[in-house]
Amino acid sequence: GPLGSPGIPDSARSFLERLEARGGREGAVLAGEFSDIQACSAAWKADGVCSTVAGSRPENVRKNRYKDVLPYDQTRVILSLLQEEGHSDYINGNFIRGVDGSLAYIATQGPLPHTLLDFWRLVWEFGVKVILMACREIENGRKRCERYWAQEQEPLQTGLFCITLIKEKWLNEDIMLRTLKVTFQKESRSVYQLQYMSWPDRGVPSSPDHMLAMVEEARRLQGSGPEPLCVHCSAGCGRTGVLCTVDYVRQLLLTQMIPPDFSLFDVVLKMRKQRPAAVQTEEQYRFLYHTVAQMFCSTLQNA
Repeated sequence: GPLGSPGIPDSARSFLERLEARGGREGAVLAGEFSDIQACSAAWKADGVCSTVAGSRPENVRKNRYKDVLPYDQTRVILSLLQEEGHSDYINGNFIRGVDGSLAYIATQGPLPHTLLDFWRLVWEFGVKVILMACREIENGRKRCERYWAQEQEPLQTGLFCITLIKEKWLNEDIMLRTLKVTFQKESRSVYQLQYMSWPDRGVPSSPDHMLAMVEEARRLQGSGPEPLCVHCSAGCGRTGVLCTVDYVRQLLLTQMIPPDFSLFDVVLKMRKQRPAAVQTEEQYRFLYHTVAQMFCSTLQNA
């Protein structure tokens, strides 16, 4: 309408036109972009722009699910709650900034049995209302994430935290929504968890629709609060990076902040500087492109 910003449809149109202009070369172009992203990441590590000192400390090594995925010191989440014996400030997680520059996401690994308490300390200390989980507990016969939520009639106790399940329902065929009640020292809070049940490790969903529904629902549950969304898969890199990027671009669209020369490459590169291996595979990068193109198409149709 006349009040709407003319910029968004133009940015969307230009992004889609650039995508189309590549024609059949799209695969090669994206492969080239993705290897540039990987080269930049390697250079940051080599130059010490991104260091992993905390995650390499002997007392923290066992708190990492994968020994080759350590959080960058520059953006790592530092826990202060419950600083008693044996509880350090360490968790394998990083803050990722949102479109307005605030700490909008916590990208973290799926908790281990002995980091369950740290995970709930993180959720509590940073006021997390919504958790997005992009893996299952067990995939290909291997444990990918410790169950940190309660089941029916079965509260979960970890340290001074008690978690109970209030309700669970399917949002769509792929996504389970759980409402949890978390109690810590006489205070209770609601925390919502959205779990994507059928997203293959290192692979991609068959279509973006259910993932877009997941991100939309997360934002609806989050409301306008400034608290970060907690996003995790098993390592907290590949699928986690895809979710954070999709939400980030969606927020750019909603706040009408998409620049005319919008570049998904730049967005993913920014994510990568904050969380190692965010968007881990070329296939995931390609999937992101299709998802963003779909988001832009809908924006144009609604404009």
